[in-house]
Amino acid sequence: MFFTYTIAIKRELVINMSTNYTHLIFIINEHSRKGKHTRKLLTRHMKEHAMSFELHTTEYKRHAVELACELAQSEPQESLIIAVGGDGTLNEVVSGLYLSKIDRPVSYIPTGSGNDFARSHDLSKSIQMSLERIINKNSPVELDILDCHTDEENLVAVNSIGFGIDGMVISKLDQTSSKKTIGKSSYLLSVLSAFFSQKSFSLSLDSKDLTISHPSVLLVVCANHKFFGGGIPIHPLADATDSYIDVVVAEKVNFLELLQILYMLITKESHLSHKKMHSYRVSSCKLTLDSQQYGQRDGELIDRNTHTLSISTVKQLFWL
Repeated sequence: MFFTYTIAIKRELVINMSTNYTHLIFIINEHSRKGKHTRKLLTRHMKEHAMSFELHTTEYKRHAVELACELAQSEPQESLIIAVGGDGTLNEVVSGLYLSKIDRPVSYIPTGSGNDFARSHDLSKSIQMSLERIINKNSPVELDILDCHTDEENLVAVNSIGFGIDGMVISKLDQTSSKKTIGKSSYLLSVLSAFFSQKSFSLSLDSKDLTISHPSVLLVVCANHKFFGGGIPIHPLADATDSYIDVVVAEKVNFLELLQILYMLITKESHLSHKKMHSYRVSSCKLTLDSQQYGQRDGELIDRNTHTLSISTVKQLFWL
């Protein structure tokens, strides 16, 4: 079935449900680092619980979007849809649920390499502990997700969306097998490599409260959670419950300044205090780029033809 990824209109969600799910539906990225092993573990551990379940395995990129949309529309509310994989898999499942226009929670078992969403919410990587958490939970939590409209497509982001050197890093990692083992250290090393290829670009940011222009930047990231890139605290104060977007802008730097910023990240110093780093908190905004840039949302590449991005927050229920 062919899907166009047009995002539904904003909806207000009301947390009024407290339920015991009787059926679990797992959408598994079997191509992730531990995909096949995860499928076996899920099957084994689910036999210990008096619940029915089913496993759906993704077969191609964005397949989880289609699966989640179809399942949200066809399965009763007593069924809980669970994303199993990394941040990219969670992004696809959330995108599918949002596309379905049906308000229902999504749950998550982190088995990927970056696991930035899991890190932000202190979720265990253990399959058994994750299942116990999900089964013993009795109500959802309401979190922000980012509703993004570009020149070419509409997108959802759970953790972050950004352009520049971050997108170039993802592009380079996509061309190798390195993305399957991405972590904070490997990501920062990739930043050093990408630095010599990344050209600066001009950026304008327009929101209700401010208009900012930067003539020469290397990176812009709209953060919804604290971490990106496999554990890098891009904005330590980002909060997925406050209905705000934390926009981080990095001006063009020389190599020494880059090393200073990376050192601050490694040592957990406030990299945002560096003179070439800027942070803005907005409820919504429009970004305009003057040239083609690599972009990413939740670690997945965005079409390079993007020149403008309108972004706001909407609410999604999570069973965490």
